[in-house]
Amino acid sequence: MSNKISDEADISAAVRRVMQRKPRIETQRELAELVLAEMRKTDPKARASAVRIRRIAVTSGAVRLEIDYRESTRDALPDICPVCGSGMSSVMNNTLDGERTEIKRNCTVCPYSVGKVLMMPGKYAFIRSSGEVTAEEARIRKLKKAASLLRSASKLIDEAIEGTNFPERGEYSREMIDEILTSKDMTGSIPNLIADVRGEGHRDPLWTESLSTPKYPNRKGI
Repeated sequence: MSNKISDEADISAAVRRVMQRKPRIETQRELAELVLAEMRKTDPKARASAVRIRRIAVTSGAVRLEIDYRESTRDALPDICPVCGSGMSSVMNNTLDGERTEIKRNCTVCPYSVGKVLMMPGKYAFIRSSGEVTAEEARIRKLKKAASLLRSASKLIDEAIEGTNFPERGEYSREMIDEILTSKDMTGSIPNLIADVRGEGHRDPLWTESLSTPKYPNRKGI
């Protein structure tokens, strides 16, 4: 009989117990070995990959990371963090011509960051953390990851219709995705959903007053 894949909660609890005994672990391999050994004290068939253990350790708040980087052969900035699987956030800057350009991306959860010279993690160190991820923060992380996936979807749409005779349809799709990603008026935009989760100081967001448009009949705003 094959070993069972362990639940996220079991892995997180095992990570915390391991880190209580050893506040700093220098490699991913060592972390995985210690965590699996800890879980198998009560469940001899427990199993989980080193990558899964690392991601749960980070996203649960049980550890904080130190990352050593190496140069990468990738030719595009990642939409999803290769370290913990969370969404990436763009950092923009103004050029001398007044244009907006992306200068780097930061993970929305862990310390991973990458700029125009693409670097990938080469080595990790894990340091004990007493952090706990609240239900509110877990929801916000999911929304930020959704934003990263939407940006990736927009690029895939561009690639799919490149060279076709209906490029305007791709432009429409990009505009719609951009509305979801950035709009302060659209009820279901990512910024407004995040504002709702956070409560915005328990005041009503801008979009709660009625506004009708042909394009967004269900949209609200000022």
